[in-house]
Amino acid sequence: MPSRIKRANEKLVCGAIGINGMGFADLQAFLRQPDIECTALCDVDENVLNQRIKNIEKLQGKAPKGYKDFRKLLEHKGLDVIIIGTPDHWHTLPFVNAAQKGYDIYCEKPLANTIGECNIIKKAVDKYNIIAQIGQWQRSDKHWQDAIAYVHSGKLGKIRTVRTWSYPGLDEVGTGNTQ
Repeated sequence: MPSRIKRANEKLVCGAIGINGMGFADLQAFLRQPDIECTALCDVDENVLNQRIKNIEKLQGKAPKGYKDFRKLLEHKGLDVIIIGTPDHWHTLPFVNAAQKGYDIYCEKPLANTIGECNIIKKAVDKYNIIAQIGQWQRSDKHWQDAIAYVHSGKLGKIRTVRTWSYPGLDEVGTGNTQ
């Protein structure tokens, strides 16, 4: 079970699940912070896993342990936080399993593929009293704020149509069986 309170001289120890693309970018951002160490990595692609172990060893001077099965990573001793950077359809299961172990979690966006999956994740956060953050950082960058200001400026003319979509009636696992 991870410790909730860190003393001034302690490191925050992370593990990362799904370390290609954004998962690796998120991990690199974590490692740029002071007193962060990565001791465990997981990816189903052994080539990606082996490359990232080398990358992290170069970044921090110490190689993390590699896992192909995220459940084995969650058994790794000494972790405080888990980064989930798997493909979108693989966020819920590692998220809930990590929450059950008491880990705080940073999960790449989107949190889940259905509202039902989001509800499952929310229940896990509440039940296991963890801290979770979702990688929705894009909306804070200046270029997004500039884009919104441009739309509001009227330079595009009158906006007449906006399209969005929703999948109502899905159960908690997204099967559509609401009975």
